[in-house]
Parts: sequence; C-alpha cells; structure tokens
Amino acid sequence: MPSTDPSTRPAASGGKLHSSINITGKSRRQRSFWSRILRAAGIARLAWLTCALSIVALSSVTFTGHEADKKRFSKELDTAVTLEAKGYAKFVSLNLASVDRELKAMRLQVLDGRRLPTQAAMNSRLGELSGLVLQVAVANADGQIVDSSLTAPNPPVSIADRPHFLAFKNNPTERLFISEPVLGRVSKKPSLQLVRPMFALDGAFAGVIVASIDPELLKSYFTDMKALEDQGRVSIVGLDGVIRFDLTKRGFTTGRDVHTSPNWDQLSTLTTGLFQEDSLGDKVYRRTGFHRVEGYPLVVMVGTGLQERMAQFVARWKLIWGLTLALALVLIVVAGTIARLAKEQKRSYLLLQKNRQQELESNRTKSSFLASVSHELRTPLNSILGFSELIRDTNEDPRTSQYAGLIHKSGTQLHALVNTILDLTKIESGKMGLVLENIDMVELLSTLTSIHKVSADQKHVELSLALDGVTQGVVVSDRTKLTQVLNNVIHNAIKFTPAGVIFVVMKPAGEAGLQISVVDSGIGISAEHIGQVFDRFNTIGAHIDSGAEKGTGLGLALCRELLNLMGGTIGLVSEPDQGTTVDIFIPYNIPKEGNAR
Repeated sequence: MPSTDPSTRPAASGGKLHSSINITGKSRRQRSFWSRILRAAGIARLAWLTCALSIVALSSVTFTGHEADKKRFSKELDTAVTLEAKGYAKFVSLNLASVDRELKAMRLQVLDGRRLPTQAAMNSRLGELSGLVLQVAVANADGQIVDSSLTAPNPPVSIADRPHFLAFKNNPTERLFISEPVLGRVSKKPSLQLVRPMFALDGAFAGVIVASIDPELLKSYFTDMKALEDQGRVSIVGLDGVIRFDLTKRGFTTGRDVHTSPNWDQLSTLTTGLFQEDSLGDKVYRRTGFHRVEGYPLVVMVGTGLQERMAQFVARWKLIWGLTLALALVLIVVAGTIARLAKEQKRSYLLLQKNRQQELESNRTKSSFLASVSHELRTPLNSILGFSELIRDTNEDPRTSQYAGLIHKSGTQLHALVNTILDLTKIESGKMGLVLENIDMVELLSTLTSIHKVSADQKHVELSLALDGVTQGVVVSDRTKLTQVLNNVIHNAIKFTPAGVIFVVMKPAGEAGLQISVVDSGIGISAEHIGQVFDRFNTIGAHIDSGAEKGTGLGLALCRELLNLMGGTIGLVSEPDQGTTVDIFIPYNIPKEGNAR
C-alpha cells in the first residue's frame, strides 16, 4: 500500500521507465502518427463491428432475462394449478363423504324395516349441501324401486338394466359405486348415482340404495369457486377411465372415455401431477393439474388456459423487446452515421493533400461532421433515454421497471461515450476552444472531493483532501475542462480501490503553477501495462481481475489532451497491489501556444 504521507510518495518522472510515465505533451508529429493508425484500422469497419457486438450483447441479455422470467412464470403457474387441483379434490372428497355418511345411515333405517325420510327431511339432514341430492331410492334384489325420498313410483320402476345396479348384482361386495350421469327414472333429471349394496341377515344380496346427485348444483359450486376463470376446466374422472363430470365455460359434458388419452398412465397411477393438455375442441390449450380424491376411485383435474394466464407476461415482454429493438436501431444509426461520416472524412483528407485551399475546405467539412454527429447521434439517444427513464419511473410492474432501467443505463453509457469521442475529435481538428476565468482551486477541489466522497463511502474507502503549503490557489484556466479532468482521475481512483484510502493533495509546483496528486491504495498497474494508460481505446482494467466495471479506454486519453490544451501535464506512478499516484500540473496562466490551439 502507498505511504500514508502523500508528500513522501515519489513524484512522476522519467527516471523509472519500468513503473512510471510522465506525459509532457505530444507533438503534432506524434498526433499525426495516431491519426494514421486510426485511419489504417478503418473507422467504418470498427463502427460496424462495435455495433454488431453491442446488438448481440444487448439481445443476449434481453433473451436471458426473458427465459429466466418465463421459467419463473411457469413454476408459479404449475404451483397454482397443483394447489387448485388438490383443493378441489378435497372439496369433492368432503361432499361425497357427507352424502355417503347419510346414505349408510338411511340404509340401516331401511334394513330395520323403516321407510326412507322425505326429501325435505333429507335436505335438512344434509345442511349446507341441501339440494345437492335429488332423491334417495331403494331397489330390491330384482331391481324394482320399492321406496323413494320423493314418492314411491306408480306404476313401479325397474333399474335392473342400469350399470350401477348390475355392478352389485354381478359382484355383491361392500363398496361405494359412482356412476356417470344418467337420466333418473323416478326424478326424471340427469344425475350422478352414488350406490351402496344392501344385504339380508344371511348375507344374500337384497338390493341397492341409490343417492342421485344433481350435476347442475355441483356446477354452481365450482363456478362460485371461480374454477372457470382464465378459460378454466374442471373434470372428475373415475379410475375406470370414464369422465363423470366435465365443466368449461362452453358447458357441462360427461361420459367421455379417456383411456386413450396420452395422460391416462399418469392419471391412473399417480396421486398428483401435471401435464399439458391440447385443445378439447374449444381452441384452448391448458396447463392441467390433477389430484386423487382421498377415499374414492376418482381423480379431479383442474386446467387453466395458457393464453389467458400469459397475457400479462406477453405484454410485458413485448414492451421490453420493443425497447431492445429501439436501442438496436439507434446503434445501427450510430454505426451507419459514423461509417458514412468516416468515408466523407477520408475523402476530405485526400483533398487536403492537393493544396491549402482544399485544407480549408476540409476544416469546414470537419465542422459539418461534428454538427452532424451531435444532431444525428445525440437526438435519438436522448429519445431512448427519456422513454426508458419514463417507463422505469412510472411502470407499476417491477420487472418492466428493472429492464427499462438496464436499457437506460446502457443508453447513458453510450451517450457518455459519444460525448467523449466528440471531445477528442474536436481537439484533433483544432476546434476545441477555451473559456478562461479565475478559478479558486481550493474551492474547486473541496467541492469535487465532497461529491466523490459519497461513492467512496459506499465502498468504505476513505477520501480526503490535503493542502501542502498552498498560498496562491487561483489559476486562470477553463473551469469545465479542468473539472472534467479532475472528476475522471478521482473517479478512477475510487473505481480501482476496493478498500483503503485515497488522498487528494495540492501543493505549489515552483512559480509556474500547482501540482495536484491523487494517491490511492488500490490494485495498481503492472510495469508491462503502465506505458499504455494514456493510449486511446486501451483499457488497462481489462488485464486486471479487479471486479471493477471496464471502461472504454478514452478517459485518461481525453485528460491528457485537455491538459495539453490548457498547458498542463499529467503523469502516473504505480505498482501492482501497492496503489497508484496520478500527478497533474496546472499552470497559473495558460501559455500562449496552448491558448492558441
């Protein structure tokens, strides 16, 4: 780590070539060298390559977010459908148990020689389920109806041919049989038959007692429980493969055999589960959960329409993909504009070789180039930033706000990059002017340190300002550009200092001006990379596993150019894992040659 006394740190000089670099300004010949390098690389190709990579990265991030959100949505939907199936299965089990309990009690009453209670008395005994049972009837061993909770039929009615009677006549064992809905021969209404056998004292088959369940009332129960919302479907299936009850918004059906269904193996063997169900003629595709009815040979299936449930999900991602497409279009416009203007600049550059008059014309072309870039790049970017910020701050859906915030952040970074490139281009073309004023450096540094202290405190890094023998702290310079340089250097110090301290020290640099040193205890820079820190598009952070966000490699290059314009210099001393010191020299007055640029 660096010494805690900033005054003891070695100043940047050319004496240690392996670990330090002192920038005293570049000559016009050196600047021309880098201009030739950029032209050789092909600005248009670089622009299109950067655009393509940016679009791929943006699309990948959006697609990853879409898949993660889709997976979460599917998981939540499966959980909801499973719980609904379990709840309805419990509801059916409780209702059947109540009716079956009364059926057993009335069977004992009949076997004791008493008649069945009246329909009114039976409804009173059922309580909340009053009306669910249309009637209770007793048939003897020959299938003749001998008693009913309504009235004994006259002439007598036979159910000897009904499946629910034959099921016990052919196999007289104690069990509950639940038939599919049939038209009652006494009640004259469609009903589900709950049947129990009756046996004489000697164990011989003596007939059956039948409770007829009203499917219309059962429909109203499920409808009241909102089972049909979102194109829902509720089915009760017997383990024999025959549907006893099937309800959708299109109406009530029964009797369909599901033995051939691809999901029958799950329904017949598992207690609970999920499957995707194709359209049943209503053009609705459903996610269906099922659950076995405890104590009875039935399975309850609950389906929910995928289109209805996914409506909000689809709307949200249409908006996000729309924003992504808009930003991609802006990137294409940016790349196309840069490529087009680069070609125009190249043609202008060739004309400059002919005569001085063509050089003047080229300067006018550069001015037009800068104006075009400002208008054609900033205007669409500002629109994207405005709309994404509006969606981020006003949308009630937190995920939409989150993705709009990511798009706004990406657009802000692109906007800052465009501004930096424009500043460098202005300097290269000699069009960067200075607005000179008296600047109190003590006041300026105090303000900047206070602003950056918020970011430093968030990382638990101590940031402080020290004045070392400064008596004359006023310089004549450009406040905006000087602030831009100092902000960049202090921001870099915080960015690459995971923990520790940062000192901002100002002291006189002889009679010519002031020296400002930003000393940090951060990760430092290796000797093999230190000579490249002020090169354009050279991100030293890409070689360092610091966890810090990688930049564009233009910040320090712009600092060097701005200081050179104002007659100042910038130098850097660093050692890996020991920290970095950046020394900035600012003259009291800008030299005439700097001001003339």
